[in-house]
Amino acid sequence: MAAVKEGIRPQIIGLMRFSYPSIGGFAQEAPDIAALEARLYDPARLERRFQLFEKLAMPALLAQSDGDFRMVFLIGRSLPAAWRDRLNDAIAPLKGARVAALAPMQHYLAIRKAFALATPEAASHVTGFRLDDDDALDIDHIARMRRVVAALLPVVGQEVPLVTGCNRGFFLERKAGGNEIYEVVEKTPIGLGLAMTTPRGVSENIFRRNHRFCGQFYNTFTDAEAPAFIRTVHADNDSDPHASGRIEKSRWEEVAPQLEAHFPFTADFLRGF
Repeated sequence: MAAVKEGIRPQIIGLMRFSYPSIGGFAQEAPDIAALEARLYDPARLERRFQLFEKLAMPALLAQSDGDFRMVFLIGRSLPAAWRDRLNDAIAPLKGARVAALAPMQHYLAIRKAFALATPEAASHVTGFRLDDDDALDIDHIARMRRVVAALLPVVGQEVPLVTGCNRGFFLERKAGGNEIYEVVEKTPIGLGLAMTTPRGVSENIFRRNHRFCGQFYNTFTDAEAPAFIRTVHADNDSDPHASGRIEKSRWEEVAPQLEAHFPFTADFLRGF
């Protein structure tokens, strides 16, 4: 673990919106909360989301080389009990996991409340990162995040927001005849795993701005070397899954060594799941 300047006591907190019916925050808006809940809680849709969450997102979180982080799962209080029980069972092995069940409210207000619920009083700073339920981080993501923040925070200043992330990874396109894999190097920050470090108590967090524009508002560092993420492309994507930079379709046998070195999955599993 990287050393930090005396007096800086950071807490890393991830936040995942798990079919939370917020007011705003969706690329595809609904006419009212009832319609939104009907769409989000459709059993077929939730089953598809859980398949991705249980097979991709959670194994990657459990495999982190640095397990010293908290993970908040933001859900609606109206999420049916059977699905909430399934979520609780899935996250039970993850140290630091907690569920924030909130009533429908404005999207950013809900995000702020969820982060606040997970922030310990002892922390001087919070490094809050974002993750969707259908994506995966590489196994050294938390460890690298901690090292980068520890190195940069004393340089940029402890009182101003610092955004850190990675822009190299993979897009996994799910197809009935066999999934396809693309190597990606983004030119603007991707939201997957992107983090903001601020002093504890500051309401601003990584969801405040469109992740593509972070460099316009904050000191922003992205690592272009580590294969840091797997983003899935499928029919349920809320936003348009496109790369902002280089994207190249790859042969599974060529990328298998990278995938298996940086993620808790085999290439054969990713190709067929």
